[in-house]
Amino acid sequence: MKRRGVISWCLVAAGLVLLMVVQPYAAGYGPFRRTIFQELMMQWRNATWQHGALVPFIAGYLLWQRREETARLPEKSSAWGMGLILFGLFLYFAGFRANVFYCGYAGIMTLVAGAAVWLEGKERARRRLFAWLVLGFMWPLPFLEESLGYQMRLMMVKTTGFVLNGVGVESLVAGTALQSMPNVELGRKAGQLFSVGIAAPCSGMRSLFALLVVGVLFSYFRQRVMWRRAVLFSTILPIAIVANMVRILVLIFAAMMFGQQWAIGDAEKEVSTFHELTGIVVFLVALMLLQAVSWLLNRCCDGMRGGRSRTVSRQVSAQVI
Repeated sequence: MKRRGVISWCLVAAGLVLLMVVQPYAAGYGPFRRTIFQELMMQWRNATWQHGALVPFIAGYLLWQRREETARLPEKSSAWGMGLILFGLFLYFAGFRANVFYCGYAGIMTLVAGAAVWLEGKERARRRLFAWLVLGFMWPLPFLEESLGYQMRLMMVKTTGFVLNGVGVESLVAGTALQSMPNVELGRKAGQLFSVGIAAPCSGMRSLFALLVVGVLFSYFRQRVMWRRAVLFSTILPIAIVANMVRILVLIFAAMMFGQQWAIGDAEKEVSTFHELTGIVVFLVALMLLQAVSWLLNRCCDGMRGGRSRTVSRQVSAQVI
């Protein structure tokens, strides 16, 4: 990169620091305005969004990985970048006036994209598009916890209850709670074998957004064709649901074998150690399912390509004969 380009990017970085770290932006529901950086630091302490602290480093690694390929492209400024910069500043100012952090997030992302297009041109910016998209996962979106969290809790309860009843473990669904059915012959009360309340942390929301980051990186590195990457990434949501259901099933069967308190926790909602450790089950199952889908994609697509190649070879051989 030329010296002029380095100076230009240093000025862009200084501007971002001013907008994110220095300038008080919005108050949300608080009594005073916080900077965007302060809001990020507060949200990243939440287990649902703590993956966001790693995303800038991941995006930086992706940029570094393609640095030589990008350097070979012509460096040509584009006026479209200035349009994006102005639009990003508009979004930033609109969020400042409306007291909404989300507009500020969108404004910063647009400013970064505009600076890349304006300083180095569309070709280089296109090479860095994936890193820019990954950077979007750093922004916390707490409103999704409210809108999607309860629906995912209901879905988790219903699907887990369906699976349990399907394998012969009679269960009763009551709202967002799942418990064993009573058995008069054995003198067993409802919920005696297990009683699980699917709270917000168990809905799958905490793991969903982290799995989206894992899934987009897995798709990018495991597949080389864009449409295959898109297909693999589109399976993240159902895979996250299945992986979280597996965790709940593990907790239920552990409660049946070793007791409710050991597997899940006591009546005061103190989570057991086993309950905490099963969180890793979600990511292990998700990675195995992603690998399985990737293998199937390669198997099917490579098989179809091989079949076409053999057909063409036979046709050419027949013409020669």
